[in-house]
Amino acid sequence: MPISIRPLHPVFAGEVWGVDCRKPLIPREIDAVEAGMNEYAVLIFRDQNLTDEEQIAFTRNFGELENYNTPGHVRKREDQRLGPGIADFSNLDKHGNIMSDEDRVWFFKLGDRLWHSDSSFRPVPAKYSLLSGRVLPSW
Repeated sequence: MPISIRPLHPVFAGEVWGVDCRKPLIPREIDAVEAGMNEYAVLIFRDQNLTDEEQIAFTRNFGELENYNTPGHVRKREDQRLGPGIADFSNLDKHGNIMSDEDRVWFFKLGDRLWHSDSSFRPVPAKYSLLSGRVLPSW
């Protein structure tokens, strides 16, 4: 099936069809996704149901993953809920419980609402942020 991208708005965001994010991409598929990013800035791949490992593999099609051993991360690796290569923007602690509003990490996450959580502020910014919604509202 050929890749197609349908604009969701005249100047911003596109919906991608014909890509299975769970499988390795071939060069022309990578090129098509990157061209879509260049044109629409945001791409949506619906109904993918990715595992963490599949999301990491898909992300690697577009370059190196950000190294979370660099300064500027609030949580230590051993305190993170998700494995290496996945940033956690949820309100859950490493045990899957909702964070207390007294948790130091929670204060930093409140700042994410006002600023970027996508590493665009770093000396070497991330090329893309690939987000995966795991629990979504029905609307």
